[in-house]
Amino acid sequence: MLPALLLRDATPDNELRYLSIADEALRNGSFWCFSNHGEIYADKPPLYLWLVVGARALLGQNCEWLIGLFSLVPMLLVGRIMAGWARPFLTVQQLQAALLMLFTCGFFPGLALTLRMDMLLTLFVVLALRQVWRMAQGEPSRRHEALLGLYVFLALFTKGPYGVLIPLLGSVAYLAWIRRIGLFRRIWGWPAWAVLLGGCACWFGGVFMEGGPDYLNNLLFHQTVDRAHNAFTHDRPWWYYCGCVWYVIAPWSLLYVWVIARNREIALRGDFRKMMVAVFAVTFVMLSCVSSKLQVYLLPAIPFGVFYGASLCNSRGLLKGVKITAIAILGLLFVASWLLPEVNPLISYEPVCRRVAALNPDAVWVDAQVRRGENIDAYFSVPVTIVDASAPGFELPKGIALLLPGQGNDKLYFNYEPNR
Repeated sequence: MLPALLLRDATPDNELRYLSIADEALRNGSFWCFSNHGEIYADKPPLYLWLVVGARALLGQNCEWLIGLFSLVPMLLVGRIMAGWARPFLTVQQLQAALLMLFTCGFFPGLALTLRMDMLLTLFVVLALRQVWRMAQGEPSRRHEALLGLYVFLALFTKGPYGVLIPLLGSVAYLAWIRRIGLFRRIWGWPAWAVLLGGCACWFGGVFMEGGPDYLNNLLFHQTVDRAHNAFTHDRPWWYYCGCVWYVIAPWSLLYVWVIARNREIALRGDFRKMMVAVFAVTFVMLSCVSSKLQVYLLPAIPFGVFYGASLCNSRGLLKGVKITAIAILGLLFVASWLLPEVNPLISYEPVCRRVAALNPDAVWVDAQVRRGENIDAYFSVPVTIVDASAPGFELPKGIALLLPGQGNDKLYFNYEPNR
């Protein structure tokens, strides 16, 4: 995956916006509260944006490959943690197949190469639920409970309420299934809640001091209650995930259906399988009950679904076929990655912006018809202004570059006449 990480450019939507927000935070000296061209941006908690800001400050420029490591490395850690968790219950061949399926499973490798916080959320969710498993299988200790609280807080601090809801509801479903619901109070004891609530108190206190009540209200209510009940963005029907789950975990989705049907007598035997199924099912149902839906929100459920499916792959021929298919997919990804420089003009503004920046214009104007054009300021050190190039009497002064919506396959093109 490294060639893809090194050769791809940021896409105009979320990725370019995060880069622009990081630049604005550095200019404004913001720490807890973020804005996007002066407008409150409380959509996401600070942790991932801190990483983007730190990378920007470290290198003095936006570097997509370094920020991409904050997705790729968590993906590898998720695989390592899940493999260690499953080792007592899967054969060596099943473990190998599980890891290969995970790293080639639909959206999972795609989001490992995307500048988003979803893979980081998945890492903390997996860590939290593994901690629940350890305490359910052994004797909970105060240290283990505190670690659970820390992992849950980091998940919350990465993506928001899903970081709490998935571990909490997943552990309730699992404990109820194995008829040990009484352990809930011991696993989720006061050390876990003390760490979680203490972290939230520091976070919300910092937000209130820096951004005031308006930002805090946006963070706590607009981005949670409003999204859950009557979404202002990504509003989808309740059955949305029933349709998209098939390609989210492709190409293995039909294989999982087949192995479950073939092994239905043992499909739900054993605490490990019950844990995997409980977390996947609870996450799926909980996300379906929320108004705002995107396919990527299913990401934390994928490792549990994959390792459950792998635990039922008990045929040597099947496991060999899985390995060959997965290695072929990874090989295709590796080869295709080298073609990204040819594709970048189709998916990114960066190739044109680099050419414009090399001309050293006095300023950059961006036509209002360019999608997310305001975030193009992440590529320039000169002022960037949104204009209406189609307005009557519009004229482009010398020394100013004008970026316009692309024609044909290009995302952008530009007009520029130097001062001399």
